[in-house]
Amino acid sequence: MPPEPGDPGLPPGETRAAGTLLSAAWGEPVAVLAAAALRDRTHVFRLRLDGGRSAVLKRRGPGDRARGAFGIELAALEYLSAMPEPVAPRLLGADAEAGILLMEDLGPGRSLADSLLAGSPEAAQADLVAYARALGALHAWSRERPAGYAALRARHAPAAALEPAWLSAVGRGQAGFLAVAAGLGLPTAGVEDELKTITDITNGAAFPGLVHGDACPDNVRIRGGECLIFDFESSGWGPVTLDAAYLLAPFPSCWCFGRLPAGAAAAALDAYRARVGEAGIELSPDWDAAMAAAMAVWVIARGTALREALGADDSWGTTTMRPRLLAWLRSFAAAAGRAGTLPRLRALAADLEEVLSQRWPQVRVPDYPALAGPGAVLARVPDWWQPEG
Repeated sequence: MPPEPGDPGLPPGETRAAGTLLSAAWGEPVAVLAAAALRDRTHVFRLRLDGGRSAVLKRRGPGDRARGAFGIELAALEYLSAMPEPVAPRLLGADAEAGILLMEDLGPGRSLADSLLAGSPEAAQADLVAYARALGALHAWSRERPAGYAALRARHAPAAALEPAWLSAVGRGQAGFLAVAAGLGLPTAGVEDELKTITDITNGAAFPGLVHGDACPDNVRIRGGECLIFDFESSGWGPVTLDAAYLLAPFPSCWCFGRLPAGAAAAALDAYRARVGEAGIELSPDWDAAMAAAMAVWVIARGTALREALGADDSWGTTTMRPRLLAWLRSFAAAAGRAGTLPRLRALAADLEEVLSQRWPQVRVPDYPALAGPGAVLARVPDWWQPEG
């Protein structure tokens, strides 16, 4: 007979479904004894099980049916569970009708956000390298297996677009971006034509694979010197530069934003290249152009935020929006200059960054505390954030 569960704090249907799925996964009866919400979220729980075991339950979130995030994550976790050397938590089971999935509990440990905000310089640099290597492993493994992922997406999230959401966001942000530039008196002639080529550049030069789409420093766990990635709700199939260039922008979708020193970013990108190379993949000569195009995606996709920032500087995590926008404009212009690509958009971004810097003279891009030099402006540590390890 299975052990008698206590009151886990979950609806009875979810408790029963979780026990059934875990029993099937582990080949023996499993009782769910308790559940605790993770990160104060209402749809992710760490389950305490009999025998001292644990697992993580994620339920379909509010409004999820419209965007298909549950099915997208389920497809990604099932797909990645086949990796011999995992870079994500193993999927233990799912009940799509009940709207729950169960995954391996990665246990206590620090995230990259913990290291950057409160760690030592050595730990932050080592964890950045581990993060880059994990992305490289994910991209290299998935590149050879497009059919398997497509089949899982068709099964679990048939109504959701297969491509990463960032690519469609370019179209939504374009009008706002160009309107801000024109309103500030900056020339935009020819820029719209270049915008049409961004997707062609990213898809043509960067090899395709599974793109996480929200590869933030707090969506990873550092364990034994290795990095494991979770939270695949925004993932899709497309140009992997949309993940790799997170180290250059940096981190365009993340609350835990700060400047990465050039040396730290370069070491991480070298580690990414090395990990991809270990899989026998040589990056194409126009890889740098594809990385610049990925950073253009984030600049254009934030067109609405750029327009709103002219009136108010909203707070978000470690800083506000204006420092982020200045950093992303500057990073894109520099990357496009190195790659010799998108000249009109590059010139507009550089001009826009200069005009906005003059308009916002008090704005400074903050540094991560772990990597900051003397006298640097530090990224703010939010009151609600607590290191996990």
